[in-house]
Amino acid sequence: MSPRFGSLLPLFAIRRIVLAQVAALVAVLCCLVPLEWAGWQELRKDGADWTVWLISLNVETWLILMLPYFWLVRRPFWSPPGRWWIVLRDWWLASPRFNEVVGSSSFDTNSSRVIRRGTVLAMVMIAATSLCVSGRVGMHRVGNQQQYRFAELPPAYHDEYSYLFQARTFLAGRWSYPSHPTAARLFDQMHVVNEGRFASRYFPGTGLFIAPWLWLGCPLLGYWLAGAATCVLVFGIGRELSNNGTGLIAGMLTALSPGMALFGNLMLAHHPTLLGVLGFAWCFLRWQRRGRLTDIALAGVGLSWAMLCRPMTAAGFALPFGIWFGWRLLKSWRARPVLMWRAAFGLVVPLAVGFSILAAQNDAITGDWTKSPYQLFTETYTPRHGYGFNNVIRGEQHLGPKVLDNYDRWAENLTPALAVTNAKNRLLASWQWTLGLIPLLAATVVFTLTGNDRDRRCRLIFAAILSLFAVHVPYWFDGMFQWHYVFETGPLWCLLLATVVDSLGREWLIETNPHVRMPVWLTALVFSAMWANHMEFGLTESQSKLLAGADQIAFSRLRYQAFDELLAREIGVGPALVLIEADPADRHIDYVVNEPSLSAPILRGRFPVADWPLERIAASFPDRTLYVFHAKSRTLRRVF
Repeated sequence: MSPRFGSLLPLFAIRRIVLAQVAALVAVLCCLVPLEWAGWQELRKDGADWTVWLISLNVETWLILMLPYFWLVRRPFWSPPGRWWIVLRDWWLASPRFNEVVGSSSFDTNSSRVIRRGTVLAMVMIAATSLCVSGRVGMHRVGNQQQYRFAELPPAYHDEYSYLFQARTFLAGRWSYPSHPTAARLFDQMHVVNEGRFASRYFPGTGLFIAPWLWLGCPLLGYWLAGAATCVLVFGIGRELSNNGTGLIAGMLTALSPGMALFGNLMLAHHPTLLGVLGFAWCFLRWQRRGRLTDIALAGVGLSWAMLCRPMTAAGFALPFGIWFGWRLLKSWRARPVLMWRAAFGLVVPLAVGFSILAAQNDAITGDWTKSPYQLFTETYTPRHGYGFNNVIRGEQHLGPKVLDNYDRWAENLTPALAVTNAKNRLLASWQWTLGLIPLLAATVVFTLTGNDRDRRCRLIFAAILSLFAVHVPYWFDGMFQWHYVFETGPLWCLLLATVVDSLGREWLIETNPHVRMPVWLTALVFSAMWANHMEFGLTESQSKLLAGADQIAFSRLRYQAFDELLAREIGVGPALVLIEADPADRHIDYVVNEPSLSAPILRGRFPVADWPLERIAASFPDRTLYVFHAKSRTLRRVF
């Protein structure tokens, strides 16, 4: 290397963060300018002038227009009080990696005690915020007369009913129930295997999570608490990667994420999975710092739990960590191999236990320890929904008599073009439902261009985001709200944004002539996104993104509620069998939902079913009154 070139490297390192800020600004303008131009064109068609257009500009656009002021004016808004400012600075910069606070000359035993108390207070504040936001969704009133609270309604998605089915099976001390001995086809239920054994298609972790809360009669409370614990774990990961301030920002952003709150009111696998993967990440990062066997063993427990909930997500999240771990294992072959092999043992043992549980479930339900109920359900009922490219073409070669034809035909054939579209939709939706498009786009650009300016372990978090997206590319459906397959990236995006906010804030403030107003501008940018997520706009009668999402989910919940009320009003306590003729135009509301024991006073069956006319059904269930419900017209009539 020439001396001249070597002398340029420090200069490039100094200016790289400036280049990153410019690149982020260009990326944001590339999004905002076409958006505002399209708005101007629409207003011109309506005869509005430029003043109306200015008033209608997005908040982010106004902040971009004000950016030169915040960048050029160096005078502070106010002078912080000395003592409390030092205490706050000490706490913000404190990190588990160091025994003293960076940049503080006043660190002593008393400061350490204050920092510990502040850390506990931050965790309580983050958890409380998460519970409040989740509770706000749960208490949101829906319906024509606003007569229902969101959390009091039945579940909305097929998957939720399957997880509840699984939890009830586990509460009975079983892996599965036997299928109905003579009329099993009447009780085919979405996402429930019914081939000799009657069981949920899903992996056992979510059912195990729901079971104790269902037994207590408050399953959603478990999800609210899981959301709060998730946010606290994000705080812990932020502290490990940077400092208390980064953890606080990341934890609060996660707690205020509209997607987290919405899915915290759905009985799906995402929140239990988050507990596993974030617990794994936190313990793994602690092990990297401390090298303790207990840390890596707990990381293995977290990953094993996530695998029992959503194996593909667990694998995608952990892949970068696994590659790093394998590289270190090979690298330590000659130097201190015992410590690394002990760590490998501590990581692998919990995973082996998890795989054993999955094998036991497979054997109990499918009769083959290598074949999961998930695979059996797909092959039997929805072959077009398979994983991989050309799923429809491959699935049509294996159609059988038990295929749920209308639901199965929902699948689109996955091509490279569709895969790219899905990936784009998932990325945009994950930004929008985590915080907002503009802040996270800017943070991603800055993070990518300044990766060497912070703890290199941050790269594992960014790599986990990329890996989670990559493993779901070969699936035809982009997901609920166009993102639920990559839902677990939400807290990771918050961590990425928090590290960028901390890095930029310190860069702006430690210069000789600091940009003291830029942290205020960046705070306003993030706050503007949170405002749109949580606040209603009375002048324009616009709902917040959070409650608009709740109303979208409530549509299905209200339909299920109306059906339950119809049965209670027209049938009473039973015993009865209600045969449900599905609406072909509505694939996503299926009223065939039963207890796993098929012993409820009112059973719900599928109709019509081949070789099962009404007379035969009536003869097979002589002790039950027979009804037919037409889902399209929403009418119920007694037939026997």
